[in-house]
Amino acid sequence: MLLHGSLDANLLAALGSMQRLRGHPVHADTLAHWRELVAHARRSLNEVDDSETLQKLIAQLDGELADRVR
Repeated sequence: MLLHGSLDANLLAALGSMQRLRGHPVHADTLAHWRELVAHARRSLNEVDDSETLQKLIAQLDGELADRVR
């Protein structure tokens, strides 16, 4: 996955977008991108200095994505 900026910045941006768009329809490609970003972050856990922060962001994004399915 090609990211512009840091992984943390991309996760925070996705989280902000998810929260702003809560209750509104989101294009399937956007949801797929967010899921791919979470998967990429999980794969990168061993490569980052602050994996605890990354794990928290992943958990938040997972929660937001789970809410989208309901």
